[in-house]
Amino acid sequence: LLQHQSRKLRFEGTDSSGRMPPKSKAEVLSDLGMACFKKGDTAKGIGFFEQSLKLVEEDTSNPLVVTLLLNMGVAHTVQGDMAASLQSLERALTLQERELGAEHVDLIGTLQNLTVVSSKLGKTEKAVKYMQRAGEIESGAKLRAKVQQLEAEKAQEGPRITEVTDAA
Repeated sequence: LLQHQSRKLRFEGTDSSGRMPPKSKAEVLSDLGMACFKKGDTAKGIGFFEQSLKLVEEDTSNPLVVTLLLNMGVAHTVQGDMAASLQSLERALTLQERELGAEHVDLIGTLQNLTVVSSKLGKTEKAVKYMQRAGEIESGAKLRAKVQQLEAEKAQEGPRITEVTDAA
């Protein structure tokens, strides 16, 4: 007789019973902010984002901090408060650079948002710099991806057999 051993798979982020751990108060407030924003109540959404940020902003390595700053930046843009948007987006960019590095592809969206906001504020030179930087990061990422693709293809080819003739 063969015995079947059942294996329990545990997904990353779940507890031993397979359930997701309860959300923190900051995560709940962030979710409420996003729900309000999606329903068109931008001001109320910003209020929830700000409450959430107060709970987590001390831990700048927490990815929720960047998410909140980005969401606040977009929400302020929708409200037409470009100065507040610029402030939130620049803070988010600073944290992203520190955590991910200055050339990480996740910075592209933030830089693009900063391009729009800076342009709307009449800061054309700043907008151009953000746009150029986003383009440089994107080009670099595409180049690195192409190099990896070519290296992978070369590795799959295997050794080459060449004919050697004796010159004697």
